[in-house]
Amino acid sequence: MIDDPSEESHPDVADTAPRLPAVHDPAVYWDSLPIVRPNTETLERNHIITAMRSHPAHAAFDMLRTRLMQALADQGWTRVAITGPTHGCGSSFVTTNLAFSVARLESARSVVLDLNLRAPALHGMMGLPAEHAMADYLQGALAPEEFLLRSHANLAFGLNNAPANNAAELFQDTMTSDVLDELQDLLSPDLILFDLPPALEHDDVLAFLPNVDGVLVVAGAGELTAEDVTKVEQMLSEVKPLLGVMLNRAEGKLSF
Repeated sequence: MIDDPSEESHPDVADTAPRLPAVHDPAVYWDSLPIVRPNTETLERNHIITAMRSHPAHAAFDMLRTRLMQALADQGWTRVAITGPTHGCGSSFVTTNLAFSVARLESARSVVLDLNLRAPALHGMMGLPAEHAMADYLQGALAPEEFLLRSHANLAFGLNNAPANNAAELFQDTMTSDVLDELQDLLSPDLILFDLPPALEHDDVLAFLPNVDGVLVVAGAGELTAEDVTKVEQMLSEVKPLLGVMLNRAEGKLSF
């Protein structure tokens, strides 16, 4: 864990001056994040196939990764919301697999935030501890280095241990925007993935969209109708660019 500066003696000005620029160095912040190891059995049980790459379907996520990173680079974007039309489409599954795939790009730093505040799932999918509430972080009660955990040298997760029913209101609070801007400035990630709740079930996604650059929609085969997909595409594309639709649980190759 990070040492508490309040427990250290106060150095004189001459000692602190040379170290001031390092506070704003993204590498310093990344190095300060605690390291955790996802549970291998939990990853396998939840089909996080990009973690070990033993399943041939990992290639579909690598393809998604490359196309997504190229599209973002062309526009100078970094923030991607991932959602599905309804519950059970697999947005958390896609988010986690995509995150592990991107982590194999050593030059790219990524942050993943579990913003499905009503039903947080990312920590359970990886067997990781969730020590804090996402609501506390978004309200400015926690610094990034207190909240985020690193699973890789270049991949950090913001997990959530407490469901919240006021997600839409919290997302529209100016503090949330300020906290995300701080995260961007301090860690300078190449990609931030936001795992969001179903778009058609609450107004949480619409409330959060002003904070992202684009949206990736996960459509779960057998979980929804073509009308659901069309409705969510129209609703979200009116606010932010639609980066693609990924068909999850489809027979044959995954599509996006």
